[in-house]
Amino acid sequence: MTVHRADLIDLLRSAVPVQALRPGTQVRRVRPDGTVLHGGGTSTADLVVGADGLHSVTRRSLWPHAPGPRYVGYTTWRLIAPPQPIEGSAETWGRGERFGHLPMPDGRVYCYLMANAPAASQAGLAELRERFARWHDPIPALLASAREDTVLQHDTYELPNLRTYVRGKAAVLGDAAHAMTPNLGQGACQALEDAVTLAHAVDTLGMSPGLAAYDRARRPRTQLIVRRSRQVGAFAHWTSPSLTALRDVAIPLLPRSFFERSLAPAYSWTI
Repeated sequence: MTVHRADLIDLLRSAVPVQALRPGTQVRRVRPDGTVLHGGGTSTADLVVGADGLHSVTRRSLWPHAPGPRYVGYTTWRLIAPPQPIEGSAETWGRGERFGHLPMPDGRVYCYLMANAPAASQAGLAELRERFARWHDPIPALLASAREDTVLQHDTYELPNLRTYVRGKAAVLGDAAHAMTPNLGQGACQALEDAVTLAHAVDTLGMSPGLAAYDRARRPRTQLIVRRSRQVGAFAHWTSPSLTALRDVAIPLLPRSFFERSLAPAYSWTI
């Protein structure tokens, strides 16, 4: 199922009491004892959950010597194309670049594009249309129908493994704990799994045992998916003509069961 991220956020936000939200508050530091220093002063809590993304203040505060995010060598564009008839979802690989599309429930089409590039490089919709003009249908048509204001571009990063996701009364989840490349489409999904697991563990086991159980359950799984996603991206972004030719011949010959076994760990999960 493909769900627009904004719709999912609205759904989750609707379940939270309005008075519990403090939008626009800048967190400056998190301490293991549950103290949070922020723009409005200082707060303390029985549990602090750092779900603050790739450049997490929580992670930097609790593990100041841990390595930061690393650029993987390619940039990613995302856009929503207007409703149009397409047959299912697909991802096409080229030499150091690729294009994927998925239909959404309302008929619009979610598209993502990736290309090898130096960090912080920029390209707009016009450049993307020219770059993919000779690719197969419906790729040129999808780009032709898109609007410039729907295009988002972000460099692609992943986070080196942390030794633990928990310190004292604080835990990190999602990209703050295990930012991964988007090659398996699991970034937001793993954050949701983290949240459900953490809540269940703390609710059933208590604070300290629950945090330990959360770390034991989530760290091996998420770090495995980080590694698998990195491996998929490496094959997809080869630029050597001989290697890409070999790849393009070999992959269609692999049995469907091979892909099912490879993807099962990422897409199968129970709490």
